[in-house]
Amino acid sequence: MRYLCKSILLAVHTIVLVCSAEEKFALLHVSAHDAQSLHLIKQLQLNDYKYDLDFWKSPSSISDKADIMVKRGKAERMLRQILSFANVTVSMSVPDVEKLIMRNEGSASKSPQSYFSKWLHDDPILDSEPDLDLSRVGTLKKAKYPFGDYASYADMVKYMRTIEFYYPRIAKIVRIGATHEGKPIEGLRIGARSSHKKRAVWVDGNIHAREWASSHTALYFINQLVSEYGKDPLITNYIDTLDFYIVPCLNPDGYEYTRTSPIPTVRLWRKNRSPEVCRPSLWGGEKCCQGVDLNRNFRFHWAERGSSYEPCSNIYHGEEVFSEPETKAIRNFLDRPDMKDRLDAFVTLHSYAQLWIYPYSHEEQNYPEDIGELRKTARKAINRLSRVYGTNYRMGTGADTLSPAAGGSDDWAKSALAVKYVYLIELRPQMELSNGFILHKKELIPTAVETFEGFREVVDAVLALNNSTSSTSGASSGASTTRKTISDLQMRKQQYRMRLLASQAATTKSTQTSRVTTTTTRRTTTTTSEVTSEGMQNAPQVPQTFPILFPATKPTRHFDRFTADPNSSTRARPTPPMAPPIMSTSTQNSEFSTTSEDSEVVPTSSIASQATTRFGFFTATKPSAFLDPECRDMRYSCGFWLKNNKQVCEEQQSFMRAQCAYTCKFCTSFIKRH
Repeated sequence: MRYLCKSILLAVHTIVLVCSAEEKFALLHVSAHDAQSLHLIKQLQLNDYKYDLDFWKSPSSISDKADIMVKRGKAERMLRQILSFANVTVSMSVPDVEKLIMRNEGSASKSPQSYFSKWLHDDPILDSEPDLDLSRVGTLKKAKYPFGDYASYADMVKYMRTIEFYYPRIAKIVRIGATHEGKPIEGLRIGARSSHKKRAVWVDGNIHAREWASSHTALYFINQLVSEYGKDPLITNYIDTLDFYIVPCLNPDGYEYTRTSPIPTVRLWRKNRSPEVCRPSLWGGEKCCQGVDLNRNFRFHWAERGSSYEPCSNIYHGEEVFSEPETKAIRNFLDRPDMKDRLDAFVTLHSYAQLWIYPYSHEEQNYPEDIGELRKTARKAINRLSRVYGTNYRMGTGADTLSPAAGGSDDWAKSALAVKYVYLIELRPQMELSNGFILHKKELIPTAVETFEGFREVVDAVLALNNSTSSTSGASSGASTTRKTISDLQMRKQQYRMRLLASQAATTKSTQTSRVTTTTTRRTTTTTSEVTSEGMQNAPQVPQTFPILFPATKPTRHFDRFTADPNSSTRARPTPPMAPPIMSTSTQNSEFSTTSEDSEVVPTSSIASQATTRFGFFTATKPSAFLDPECRDMRYSCGFWLKNNKQVCEEQQSFMRAQCAYTCKFCTSFIKRH
């Protein structure tokens, strides 16, 4: 009877796999060319569940690419038809996502029967050629993990518990909670015993189920810290001085679900596995879906931008803040008395895009007061990372580099826990590459090695912070002190400069975009507002065939716009008003002429020549003339110097060329940054 049941189960599963093989999925590169088309793409993301779309990456700005997985056939044709009306470029990136999964992660045999036999043994992602070069992986006694391969969550837990058994002096298992399905959420505390309460560093991974490389990288962090203790003097100092709390997989239910099949809708599952929620369907009846995007479920501007009220959406934020046991586990653990006010760094690992992200990501041009120190450490980290294999990372907030997303764990850690160094790291590959989440096994170890080097720069910054505050904290006799290394005035200046420069770039960008969309015959003298309105009238309109893309706005259910915690009496400073673009009459910017100080700006050259941005510092836009990707400013004050002295670029040419290449509109070759 047992064998009969197994045979029936095998036959049923084989039929399911064969039938699903007919449903192929493609990955499309989508690029907007104006504000209208960018808005359309973002509306598509909010309504992904209606069109069976899976946004691997959303666009951050005009001409920035989005990666969208769509079912081949009717769904793809409908998507292409919608985008064709809105000035959107569509190109095929991966014609068959399942083939990509099988090539990079799957078994050598492509028959459904062979794949199912591996699934029965709880090892569906068994590559015949894992990476066997472990020269960059530290060796531990008895504790073994297949760092050249992917493994199950049970293997992760077994590895960590073995470390605890053989290295009890520095390693201890911490269980922060359990999932919907009852799986324990476990990690390791790594740190030498001490008579006083030590400062702490938090690292987590795999909050999104499909981002397998993130848990692998977190496990590599554990391996290197433990294996090098007593051998590497710097790592020995790390563990003697600090406590590291590393939780490799925050979403075990979702992770294990993604391992059960190579079908893209399973392998690329993003959310947790919370119970189904049913809502009335537009076509009658009910539609039931399960899962919550855990990185939209934290108490920081929850349910605002970049998330959805629809349970079937990939970015569903849940019924309420901290509604999921996984997010509650993080909150409860970090709010414990023995953890209170101990964290100096919070690092959460994701994939993909090669980005080093700092707060805040809920809206554009919104930064914490110590943005200067966050950027300085991030710059050092990505420089140190790039020296390993030459991998290039970009840095910025999630809203500025990708798209706004409220309710993230990193923003919550910065706001609610007041953690000094908070980073969300998007691992390999680059956004321009087609593999996306399907990282080949040969890249696993290199990704972990280079990321660990960047992470060490964050740990070094934490140690420097503690050394600089040790004298003041000793005098406080237990009272909570503000851990700052610069004055309040400097913090406010840094924050204001960042917002001002980004605002100027954004305003100039929107103005030039409106001019490009205006008919070329209308080159007479107009105000910026008139040109903008004309551009909106001339922009391509979405046909009424697809009104579902723009549903009626739902009643808002969110907290005060500038308050992270509704019960908190402390209100964050609102974003300052947008600064107007600087229109100079100097020889460097002769495209504009004015008749008087208060007169309106009159364009005197072609539209193409006006497409250069005066301030592109730290934004996603770059003037088309600057083809060198390394062209950037080294100083915050470049724009202010030029505003006060129009000739500063000529008078201080050698300094400005090295420090303000972007602002001065000349771009040097690669400048080595430290």
